[in-house]
Amino acid sequence: MAPSPIEVGLSRPWHTLRLPHALEARFHAEEVPPRGLYMQSWLLIFIVFNIISLKIDLDLFGREAMAVPAGLTVGVFIPLALVWIVALHGHPSARRQAIAAAVTSLADMAIVLNSSRIAPHEHADTYLILAAIVPLVVGMIAPLSFRDSLWFCGIAFLAYVGFIVASGLGAEGHTGVPLLVAALILVPIKLTYSREWDRKKSFLLGLREKEQAEELARACARLTILSETDPLTGVANRRLFTERLDERWEVAAVRQEWFGVLLVDIDHFKRLNDTAGHAEGDGCLVSVADALKRDLARWGGLVCRYGGEEFAAFVPLTTPETIRDVGESLRLAVADLAIGHPGLPQGGVVTVSVGVTAAHGANRHAGLRALHLLRTADEALYAAKSAGRNRVEARNALTAANLAVMTDHAA
Repeated sequence: MAPSPIEVGLSRPWHTLRLPHALEARFHAEEVPPRGLYMQSWLLIFIVFNIISLKIDLDLFGREAMAVPAGLTVGVFIPLALVWIVALHGHPSARRQAIAAAVTSLADMAIVLNSSRIAPHEHADTYLILAAIVPLVVGMIAPLSFRDSLWFCGIAFLAYVGFIVASGLGAEGHTGVPLLVAALILVPIKLTYSREWDRKKSFLLGLREKEQAEELARACARLTILSETDPLTGVANRRLFTERLDERWEVAAVRQEWFGVLLVDIDHFKRLNDTAGHAEGDGCLVSVADALKRDLARWGGLVCRYGGEEFAAFVPLTTPETIRDVGESLRLAVADLAIGHPGLPQGGVVTVSVGVTAAHGANRHAGLRALHLLRTADEALYAAKSAGRNRVEARNALTAANLAVMTDHAA
């Protein structure tokens, strides 16, 4: 069996950051960028940092010479940062946050590099180091993807190196420390790669855990169905029916409602098996079960295969009068199938006999149990068979015989 896309993604080599196509698209669709407040707070910190750095400019340049760095800080960087603070309100996209981080930090780096150009010679390296620290810090704290980090750090590195070469520092032999420091600008590339790798790994592990949980739930559902369903006919099995029968009879007692129980038996089923074969017999059982299930759905009842060719059902809110109507409806539903019965005279079809009973929920408190309702329906079914089959017979659940059974049971 071929491995799943999730397993392929988890086992990909370290140098392959992208996931399989569908998973990559899903990762980007489901990944939620941090709120704009995160970048807004950092931009405010950068503004404060630049304002404080004006004191350094004053100490190094003097009052007159600091006009240029102060003008660039106050006139360019601070307004630019404030614009982005406003633009990042609410829940901005990851791309907008990346652009905000890149634009403001590159502008700040350019201002610091310009200060290194006009600073006293002995302090030029200080500004060059500060200029490299700006994109280094931003690349580490900003929510950049690996691709955005490549663009940002690449542009910052090229701008930094280009400034060193263009400024003529090389001719004076001052390129060693600045070029070494320039390499720091590339550090966030590795950091963002590792962060994105870890996020994608967590995403894949979460998907795998979710799929495993869903598969377990499906397996449990299948097991539940198998444990509650008759494998041949697809209707409820006897165990589930007995549980539900007890539950609904108790509900009828609490709500003081009528409750009906039916037993249905296929007439001359053994003769059908003997003459047409077991395959035809199984087909007959399936067809009859489907007809009973469909018809009982109109009445809000539940049917089960009670054993062999016998089916049991219960129908809430049915009085002794209406339970006969339900039984007759079931009998006609099977007759309308017109399933040929080769064991009967020419033209004979499969029919059913039905025994029904109904009782009021108040009788449960008097000792009438769901078992007694089934026994009464069975007595009615036996009467229907004895009276010629293909008919409905009813019996009262509170007959003297049943009361005697209840008395013995209580004793």
